Amino acid sequence: MLSILKSALNANSKEMGIISNNIANANSTGFKKSTANFEHIYSINKASDPDTFSGQGVDISDPRLQMSQGSLQATGGALDLAVTGQGFFTVVQGDQVNTPFFTRDGSFNIKATGEVVTNDGLSVMGFIGDATAGGLVNLVIPTTRNNLDDTVSTISNVNVNFKGKITATYGLDTEVVIGSFGLASFTNDPGLNPVGNNRYQNNAKSGAPQFGVAMNDAFGKIEAGNLERANVDITTEMVTMLKTQQAFSGVSRLLQTEVDITKRLIDG
Repeated sequence: MLSILKSALNANSKEMGIISNNIANANSTGFKKSTANFEHIYSINKASDPDTFSGQGVDISDPRLQMSQGSLQATGGALDLAVTGQGFFTVVQGDQVNTPFFTRDGSFNIKATGEVVTNDGLSVMGFIGDATAGGLVNLVIPTTRNNLDDTVSTISNVNVNFKGKITATYGLDTEVVIGSFGLASFTNDPGLNPVGNNRYQNNAKSGAPQFGVAMNDAFGKIEAGNLERANVDITTEMVTMLKTQQAFSGVSRLLQTEVDITKRLIDG
């Protein structure tokens, strides 16, 4: 009995940690909440009946990601992008293209070199020009353009349409198509492995990434000038937290009662 009660305390503690993480990230761009998955622990009494199972407590398996759509927050930023529907932006650390990260946080910036990066400096990947045949590369939007008359024009505006197509304006009215933001999809999005900073990596559960552009195949739409908010509902999380606290308190009282009874039996 003591081991069963201890497993219940551990399970409730783990769920409290999951809920606390959800609440802490309620204002994080593109954050996806997780829920606890409880599972029973069984033992097999092989001595008498191999088909007889007896409960030995409870445990929590890996938290399950909830990939529901978050609401959009208008920012007006040219490179603030939100995906409505399926798809993740692909970002990499430097030139480590074989170990990409995937995120719904589309708050991007342009470095002085023209490279498109996340707020903490990871490179954003996409396609150059109008085609996707060349594969994903680190996106670069040149900040200047050499004109035919040997003058140099400075970038004055960047526009991203609902398909993720990037058009840069140099000078007053010279528009140049740079490329498109790339999106990734997975057979099982909730199976992705969270690695922090609202980023994920694929694994055997999620399946390999399939790359493309917005509005093609099953990919969603890109909303420029918006960011996707976390899909956390504070009221729901607080109610779940109260239930978990009550369950923890109840198990604690049961555990104390079990200890008291055991002590009396030993002393008696």
